[in-house]
Amino acid sequence: MGCGTLAASVTGVVMSLILALDASSLLCSVALGDGDQQWNITELQPRRHAQRLLPMVDEVIAQSGMERESISAIAYGRGPGSFTGIRIAAAVMQGLAMALDVPVAGISSLQAVAQSVFERSQAEKILVVMDAHMGEVFWGIYQRDGAVCRPVSEEKVGAPELCLQNIAAFDGELAGDGLALEPFKHLSQQWADRHPDACDILKLALVAKDQGLFAEPEQHQPVYLRDSVAWKKLDEQPSLLKRN
Repeated sequence: MGCGTLAASVTGVVMSLILALDASSLLCSVALGDGDQQWNITELQPRRHAQRLLPMVDEVIAQSGMERESISAIAYGRGPGSFTGIRIAAAVMQGLAMALDVPVAGISSLQAVAQSVFERSQAEKILVVMDAHMGEVFWGIYQRDGAVCRPVSEEKVGAPELCLQNIAAFDGELAGDGLALEPFKHLSQQWADRHPDACDILKLALVAKDQGLFAEPEQHQPVYLRDSVAWKKLDEQPSLLKRN
């Protein structure tokens, strides 16, 4: 799996690279690039994100032939999505950002799914539905804006019936794994296989960097959309960066 590799020779060239991470779904993905060149790995790794994410970072850096110090910024899928996966990506992001002293950006996982579809279609507007488990779904609406997409609604979580009310008044494409759930099976399934991927997070991050949206890690906290779910703060969690 993956979104292609643009790996030209970089011998002797000093580059300013963005590292992108995502673990908010069943996929675990890492991408590294500067807009002209890109290296990436995407794996289907249910329940193994904690074991694989940091090694995948090292593997992508090795692919590029660059050093960690070439990374100038880090972007991660900040949610919504898998609580555990988002926390893992946030912890890895935070540890690497502190070690490398670089700014970070949190990119919406729903927006990353929309970006994936915009890259593969002529759609102008997309409503993304993701399985939130516990009988609920996440959803948001995104509009094409040049080479990327922008949100045109708040991201929400709720019962499928609430999401279907939004869909009834929507005139664009639908995407996301939530479409495979029973309440949505009567709808188009063309883009039901789309998941957040670090390649799409990288594309959105490159625009975010141009807009000056990167900042210190504490300014880009995970987004769960469920206020009632209690999670430990990142600094209270055991380190995911330790190696035996």
